[in-house]
Amino acid sequence: MNATACKPLLLLPLVGLLTSCSRGWACANTEETRVTSPGGVWDAVAFTRDCGATTDYSSQVALIRRSRSLPNRPGNVFVYGHHTDIRLKWLARDSLNITYSSANPVRHEHLVEGIAIVYGKLP
Repeated sequence: MNATACKPLLLLPLVGLLTSCSRGWACANTEETRVTSPGGVWDAVAFTRDCGATTDYSSQVALIRRSRSLPNRPGNVFVYGHHTDIRLKWLARDSLNITYSSANPVRHEHLVEGIAIVYGKLP
């Protein structure tokens, strides 16, 4: 096999590394707050997501089944592109209040898994 034929094979590890990073495998979630719903079915989890030196930390919220581990993926309820203070409070077994200190989140769902999400701003 000549050197020209081997060049594409040398690129495979690099392509694999770049693909894994784009899928979030190089990211890490750090749980900050976990609040269980009044019915005991759900946990609202506020966490910081860090995807490496080329991105800023982001503040996020995920709704997951009670006592389950926080998955290593973006939040399914709320995502703010930088770090911000977040407070979680269950208003009822099917209603969650999220207050945060910054404007313009990247994602802010209003209904997830039958749970109504209400938002407010921290003073």
